[in-house]
Amino acid sequence: MKEPDRASLFDNWAEWYDRSVHDPAFPLSGYERVLDEIVTAACVKKGMSVLDLGVGTGNLASRFAELGCDLLGVDFSAGMLAKARERLPDARLVQADLRGEWPAELERRFDRIVSGYVFHEFPVTTKAHLIHRLVQGHLADGGYIIIGDVSFETHAARESAHERWLDRWDEEEEYWAADEATEILQPLGLKVTYQQVSICGGVFVIKPPELNGWNNRRQSAKMRNPSKR
Repeated sequence: MKEPDRASLFDNWAEWYDRSVHDPAFPLSGYERVLDEIVTAACVKKGMSVLDLGVGTGNLASRFAELGCDLLGVDFSAGMLAKARERLPDARLVQADLRGEWPAELERRFDRIVSGYVFHEFPVTTKAHLIHRLVQGHLADGGYIIIGDVSFETHAARESAHERWLDRWDEEEEYWAADEATEILQPLGLKVTYQQVSICGGVFVIKPPELNGWNNRRQSAKMRNPSKR
C-alpha cells in the first residue's frame, strides 16, 4: 500500500477505532490489558515526562494523563490526533512520521517513552533503528522504553499464529517475535524483557546499559560537544 493511502486509512479508521479495539479476536485480543500492563511497567510518578509514540485516539495517553504525567503525544494521522485532542484537550500533541524528520517538540529527553500498537507497522530493522535513536537521544537519566503491541514469544509462535489466523493476518504488517527483537537489540547494549499478555499481544521493556556506565558515557559526550547539552 502506498504511504499516502496508509495515512488516509488511519484518518478514516479514527472514527471507529475505539470500537474496533474491543474485538476479542486476533490481532487486538487483550488490547486493554496490554495498555494496562504498559502503565504498570512504566512505574511513573506524578510530574514525570512521558512521550507516547503513535498516540492514536489517546487510549494509552489518557492513562498517563490521569496519573499526572507531563505528556507529549505524536502521531502521523491527523484524524487520530483530532480524536486524541477531544479526549486530552490539555495534552501536547504533534503530527509527525517517526520514520521522517522529527519536530522540535521531540528534541528533548523523557523519563518514559511508551507506545501501544504502533511498531508492528515497521520492519524489524526499522524498529531497532528507532529504538536506538530514542535511547541515544531522548531518554532522561534512569529512563526506559515500554512498547505494547501485536507480538509473540518466539518466531515459531508467530509462524503458528500466522497459520491459525491466516484470514485475518495483514501481510503488510510486521508483528513482533520477542526472540527476534532481543537478538537484534541486545547487540546495541540494550536490556530487553518481554511479557506475553494475551494470545497475540505482549509488552517489551527496553532499558539502556548499566545506568552508571551509560550516564558516564553521556556526560563524556556532553563535555566533548557542549552544543548537545
